[in-house]
Parts: sequence; structure tokens; C-alpha cells
Amino acid sequence: MNRMGWSGGVALAMWLALGTGTVGCGDSQAQPQAPTAGGEQGQLASNTATEEDTEDSQDLKAHHRHHHGGFAHFVSLAIETIGITPEQQAQVDKIKAELHAKTQPVRDAQKVVLLALADGVAAGTVDTAKVDAAIAGVSSAAAQIHGATAAELNELHAVLRPEQRAALVDKVEAHWLVWKESNGDHVAAAKEHEEGGHIAHLAKAIGLTNDQVERLKASFQSSMDAHAQAHGKWDPAAAEAHMKAFGTAFAADTFDANSLTTSDAAHTSMATWGVNRMARFYEALAPVLTPDQRTKVADRLREHANKM
Repeated sequence: MNRMGWSGGVALAMWLALGTGTVGCGDSQAQPQAPTAGGEQGQLASNTATEEDTEDSQDLKAHHRHHHGGFAHFVSLAIETIGITPEQQAQVDKIKAELHAKTQPVRDAQKVVLLALADGVAAGTVDTAKVDAAIAGVSSAAAQIHGATAAELNELHAVLRPEQRAALVDKVEAHWLVWKESNGDHVAAAKEHEEGGHIAHLAKAIGLTNDQVERLKASFQSSMDAHAQAHGKWDPAAAEAHMKAFGTAFAADTFDANSLTTSDAAHTSMATWGVNRMARFYEALAPVLTPDQRTKVADRLREHANKM
């Protein structure tokens, strides 16, 4: 386990998205591009690849802004990126399917939040009470993740070789770092208009004007400051502790997921924070948009929801 000292950033997201296949909302994966030849044609291909790399890293960040299934979700994303052998594939596919089924209640709860946000964005005003009630459902479901998936994690540990277990820990840790950057605290909210931020990503996607960007930036920052005052600043300590405990335990020769006492707090804090931050963003966004933009954003949210 060697990535806790990394900053987040595009390089880390690209390592995850391109080195192992791009992750989309449906957890689909694409093969990385082969190297291109030199010369003018090679330079053009290189420039195109660089643009695609950046887009892939932004897609990965967008994925982590809308999915808050905690470390079990990171494990599901990482499994196919660690060199599974043909002999292991059937067992791994079974474990992945079971993990997916066991974490479905969290996705179902997140879908309710996304659809409530979509309705609010389409109307120009989000029903905060309705969204907050849906968020409580996410927190409740997240608290059950570890108990529901412990058997699958134990089975996965038994199937993998030592080097694969170490690789999985690295990839889970890297997903955690990208998730943490994509769902930063109220201070990070002030930088969402910068390259890689949610505002910057959305501005490019739906054509926000400079005035809209400034209004959204101010409104989102104000909302996050108010949230921090009312509920306290987000503390990633629980998730950091679980990442360390999981990494050490899973890389060892023997492993029992039931012995990880850090998991419930980590999953609950991550899911609660992430979905709250997402909700505050779209609440700030809705009044800023034109009718056409509201339709586009609402459609994007419903697309995210339908892939849950």
C-alpha cells in the first residue's frame, strides 16, 4: 500500500481510468489505447490521446461525484484491473455479481436522491426537505454495506494471489483518493470552477456563461459554508482509518472482513457526506440555469439514476 501520500489530481485519475480501463456510470470498462508512431502523425495522435486521457480522468471524477457506495464500490471497480487469470475469472465474476447485489440498496437509495434532484433542477428549485429525506435513506443503507459484503470480501481474498491482493489494495486506495478529491470539503468547493472541478466540467458540457459560473460558484460556496456551520466540517479520518486497516488486512495471508471494526463508520460518513455535497451542488445550480440547460442537467441526473 503506497499511495496514501499521493495528491489526487488528474494524473491519479488517469492512472485509474486509462491504465486499467475507463470506468463509467455503468461500471463498463474500455481497453487502453495502443502506442502510436512518431512523426507528425504520431504527434497528432499523441495530442488526441492526451485530450482523451483528460476526458477519461474527468469522467472518472464525475463517476465518483455521483456514486457513494464506499470501499465496497471501490473493490468492485478495481477487481477487473489487477490481472485476473482465466482460471480465476468464473469465481471472480460470481463474487462481483454478489457484491453488486449486496450493495444494490445503496444504489437504490442514491437513485431516489438523484431523481428528486432531477425533478428540482427541471423545475428550477430543488425541494430540499424531500432531498434531505432521501439522503437519510442513503446513510441508513450505507451503514449496512460492510455486514452485507463481508463474506464476498473473504471469498475474494481466498481467490486472489498475494500480488493481486496487493494490487487491489493499491487500486482501492487510488479510487479513494480520487473520490476524496471529487467530493472535497467546503474549502475545496471554492475551486470547483477550476480545471477538473464540477463547475468547470459542467460549464463545458452544457455551455455555462462566465456570469453563470460566477453565480454558481458563489452560491455553492455559500451553501457549503452553511452546511459546515450546521453540521461541522467533513472529517475524512474514519475513511482514512478504514483504508489503512483494510489495506493491511487484505494484503496479509489471512483475512477476515468481519474483524474490520472501522468499516461501518467509514461507509456511513463517506456516503452521507458525498450525497449531501452532491445535493447542495444541484440546489445551487438549479436557479442559475436557463430552461434549456435545466432540461439537459435533469436528463443527465436521470441518466445517472437509471444506471444505478
